[in-house]
Amino acid sequence: MDEDLAAELDSHLQLHVDDNLRAGMTPEAARRHALIALGGVDPTKERYRERRGLPFADTVRQDVGYAVRTLRKNPGFAATAIATLALGIGANTAIFSIVNAVLLRPLPFKDPGRLVLVFATDTKRSDRFDVTSYPSFEDWRSQNHSFESMTAYVSRSLTLGLAGETIVASGQRVTSTLFEVLGVEPAIGRRFRADEQQAGSPAAVILSDGIWRRQFGGAATAIGQTLVIDDEPHTVVGVMPPGFTIEQADDEDLYLPLQIESNRGHGYLRVIGRLRQGVSLAQARDDMGGISARQAALFPRYHDGGATLLTMTDGLARYARAGLYTMLTVVVLVLLIACANVAGLMLARGSSRRHELAVRAALGAARSRLVRQLLTESALLAAAGGVLGVLAANGIAHALATTMAAQFRAPRLDSVSIDATVLAFSATVSLATGVLFSVLPAFVSAASDLNDALREGGRSGTASRAPRLRSALVVLETSLALVLLAGAGTVMKTFLALRATHPGFESAHVLALDLFLPQPRFARQADRARFLTDALAKLRAVPGVRSAAFVADLPLNHGIDSQRCHIPGRPDPAPGKMFSSGFNLATAGYYRGMGIVIREGREFTDADGPGAAPVIVINETAARTFWPGVSPIGHQIDWPADETSVVLTVVGVTADVRHIGLGEPPRPEIFASSMQAPLAWPSIELVVRASGDPTALAEPVRAALRAADPHVPVQRVNTLDAIVSKSIVEPRLYTLLLGAFAALAMVLAAIGLYGLIAYSVTQRTHELGVRVALGASRGEIVRLVIGQGMRLALAGAAVGLAAALATARLVAGLVKGTEPNDPATLVAVVTVLLAVAAAATYLPARRAARVDPMTALRAE
Repeated sequence: MDEDLAAELDSHLQLHVDDNLRAGMTPEAARRHALIALGGVDPTKERYRERRGLPFADTVRQDVGYAVRTLRKNPGFAATAIATLALGIGANTAIFSIVNAVLLRPLPFKDPGRLVLVFATDTKRSDRFDVTSYPSFEDWRSQNHSFESMTAYVSRSLTLGLAGETIVASGQRVTSTLFEVLGVEPAIGRRFRADEQQAGSPAAVILSDGIWRRQFGGAATAIGQTLVIDDEPHTVVGVMPPGFTIEQADDEDLYLPLQIESNRGHGYLRVIGRLRQGVSLAQARDDMGGISARQAALFPRYHDGGATLLTMTDGLARYARAGLYTMLTVVVLVLLIACANVAGLMLARGSSRRHELAVRAALGAARSRLVRQLLTESALLAAAGGVLGVLAANGIAHALATTMAAQFRAPRLDSVSIDATVLAFSATVSLATGVLFSVLPAFVSAASDLNDALREGGRSGTASRAPRLRSALVVLETSLALVLLAGAGTVMKTFLALRATHPGFESAHVLALDLFLPQPRFARQADRARFLTDALAKLRAVPGVRSAAFVADLPLNHGIDSQRCHIPGRPDPAPGKMFSSGFNLATAGYYRGMGIVIREGREFTDADGPGAAPVIVINETAARTFWPGVSPIGHQIDWPADETSVVLTVVGVTADVRHIGLGEPPRPEIFASSMQAPLAWPSIELVVRASGDPTALAEPVRAALRAADPHVPVQRVNTLDAIVSKSIVEPRLYTLLLGAFAALAMVLAAIGLYGLIAYSVTQRTHELGVRVALGASRGEIVRLVIGQGMRLALAGAAVGLAAALATARLVAGLVKGTEPNDPATLVAVVTVLLAVAAAATYLPARRAARVDPMTALRAE
């Protein structure tokens, strides 16, 4: 086609030449006038090509090819820009992939947008996400007008007898409506029937897909078989589909019917409701609020709060939600700093290409054509940075998700992946990034004065807008970096304070084991006391064991139960209300083994057995709260138990222990003797203080427990040091992430400042040479250049400080106890940032001080 076009144009040109020759022109003039009349051969070819083809596609192809060649000639610039963008895009993609899996991806249930978690609210403990009792759940289910149906469940460890061995399995006791509410049917078999929740009905169990395949090889004949669970036979009636779990976090092995319980004071249930069509969450909140108000009026002893409703997606991820969104905001700020950095590079490179662009404009290139070419180069950089960022994000996201899953509870962390949604997000971020850092530099570079740019040796270009824009970008980078540094510094200070907080006990040389006491074997208090006594006798005889004791809830491990009580001789806090306290069980030797100081009285002894008067030990906060100004020794509490009450006498006061968390202030705690309390709690902790390395006692201790009762399984073995360390793993993770992103932001800001000052020194070589020639000392030149950089850094610090004060509460929720706008932290981070800025400007300043005035003037 090109050959035919060339031949046709040649014929047209020759016809014009012939006409001009016949008109009497010379051959040279005839050809010249023919070319003018034709409009030039090459321009005419271009016009014909555009008409017959796809002009835009051809132009894009040309722009891309030219951009690739241009970037290939500048590998240092291209590599720096791509690496900077890859860091920002990769960090955003990695964090978003976790946000997508945990918070955005729909739950694998039917119509998940209508599923709602309903929590009880405990106003005294400021707990909006408390469990509820079975009678309260029945009130919610029968009296509401917002939900199609409701279900309740509770997680319980269970013992499972297999081939002569007893193992601990993860169990969920559920109401018969659970699978209906979630909209998930068993893969084989059936759901629970309503009558299977009644006491005395045949015991049924539904298996998870995992345990079905492990124990039955995935055979359908598992239906109808019998499993011994908690020493009772259960018939397998169904198997759930692969991947099904209620809370989308941990593996679940067994599902059993939830037995009906009439104790309104026993809160232990999680509740899920399915909204009716057309009912909003706000309407459901109002509805449940009215039910809670009626409960509080009828049963003030048990109800002192309302109900909290969250969509199931938000409810399952309630503890990770704020942290993930905060981290996503942080990496967006890092990306903005990266964009500002690359924009500065583009402006500097545009200044060096002014002559090239002016020549292209002089040859007929329109300004829009030049801008499009520069935007194409930017798009290639952003695309390359996006590809590298996604490749890096895949590994970072999986490593981060694995770390989070091993340390604290969040749903679906095992499903983090770079899926279509994440790829679409990354592509959008890459596109937005390319536009963000390239539009302004492209227009500035394409708007250069043509005559000035073409003038050989012209110096007026230094007065263009590019230097001012680069300075503004450096101020922006510095201010954003300061915001991140202030947040990281505040969280880090809080984390270091947590690490330095004494938990109230001595954790060194202590081994902790989680035991499970299966029901109904240990339903009676006498059976539990017999096992505890026998086990302690055998454990204390193990070589290397200095002390051994049992406790229901170990500090910093699983929280602590709460109980309400009356204080004889003191009025209740309000009519119908009781005092509230943490409630725990322990055996003799617990306080001595844990290194908890006895402030007054004594701890439990072996004499505090089933036949002795019931006694309790309290902490200092309970003593101050319940008996202010007097010694509590000998005083009593009236503890309601089922339909009766038990009077317990205080025999000891201990130092406060940080039971819930190192960042949580101590609250009142009451310890009863495990040998006396009529509570059939299935789990119990064993603490063993060793004379040497506690891990060396793991097997001897297990052997002693098996000798006491081979049917009591050990769930976990850990050191108390590890438990204390794990208790602050979430603030540690957030501190490390925020610190890493803040450090990255500071480095990017320093690079941007260094690049600006280095480029300024290059542009001002003549000026600096003149200054030296006129007598300026090297120190004055250094101060001049450093002063230029520090003015920008101070401006960025001022803007960043104002922004940090305004956004301080964004990171305050990451770690409990964080004090936003801490003056000492703000002063420290400003000092660090300015020190880094001074270091970034020092190297260009030294190079400026070594300028040879003769060389600079001769070059000019």
